[in-house]
Amino acid sequence: MATGIGTAKMILCGEHAVVYGEPAISVPFTQAVVTTNVETSTKTRFSSAFFTGDLEDMPDFLAGIKALVIDVLNEIGKGECVSIHVTSGVPIGRGLGSSAAVATSIARGLYKYFNQKLDSKKLLAIVNDAEKIAHGNASGVDAITVVSEKPVWYERDRKLEIMHFPKKITFVVADTGVPSETRDAVKDVQVLYKENQAEIGKIIQQLGDISREIKHHLEGDADTVKIGAAMNRAQSYLETLTVSDSSLEKLIKVARNSGADGAKLTGGGRGGCIIAVAKNQEIAEQITKALHNAGAAQEWIFTIGEGSYESDSHRTHECGAN
Repeated sequence: MATGIGTAKMILCGEHAVVYGEPAISVPFTQAVVTTNVETSTKTRFSSAFFTGDLEDMPDFLAGIKALVIDVLNEIGKGECVSIHVTSGVPIGRGLGSSAAVATSIARGLYKYFNQKLDSKKLLAIVNDAEKIAHGNASGVDAITVVSEKPVWYERDRKLEIMHFPKKITFVVADTGVPSETRDAVKDVQVLYKENQAEIGKIIQQLGDISREIKHHLEGDADTVKIGAAMNRAQSYLETLTVSDSSLEKLIKVARNSGADGAKLTGGGRGGCIIAVAKNQEIAEQITKALHNAGAAQEWIFTIGEGSYESDSHRTHECGAN
């Protein structure tokens, strides 16, 4: 048996705008892990919480993963059949990069099983291909963050920049419990853009400027009041782009009223998760308690800076499509 691992990611800012060439900041969410075990089998099979059966019978929502497995087996499989079992600690459809994490873990598991070298460039290409099938016009930021396992400043068609945060900053992440449909949200923003390029294009540019502003603070004084104000402005623009919803806005309001310096959705929107910035651990715990009492499905306290990229959650979920 061979095992492959993939971890989640968290978008701090720039979601949706990144599809149009604006920058985004994404960090690895390393305690949310996907594990893939690959074993010998008489027929190639796939097993997860959402589908167990022959590879050829995999449902459409796993089309990206199915294509990945077929392509990798055709390239290095030597005609052998395998059994692939995926267990995921990444909540599905919450903007945490679950499909990229699953793709990464499967690719690593398959290459390890066949004793083949898999460098980061090849892995990134494999994961990006699967993401394009899963999400349509995917930005690529999920794949890069999950594969590199480092915080990144991402702009499409530009060289990846690894980020370093000298000061520790505390965030709270909360799950609405509502799955987010990234593909539909991306398509709807595209429709808005085509209908009114001037207005929507300006909003997209402003979201990019907010990413630049937050980058400046993260790499400098780490002023949570300024970071929070920028996050609040981003949320307002994302609402204009129609990618927010009542489940997100309820938790965002609770977070702000409970001591957060700012809060916004993270990821594709229309369900999924919110992220709030806190001055310190004590306030973060206060925010977390309020979000839990308000009905959040799950909460994490998440810190970045000083080499810390982690959450305090250890719950396990099974894999599916992001």
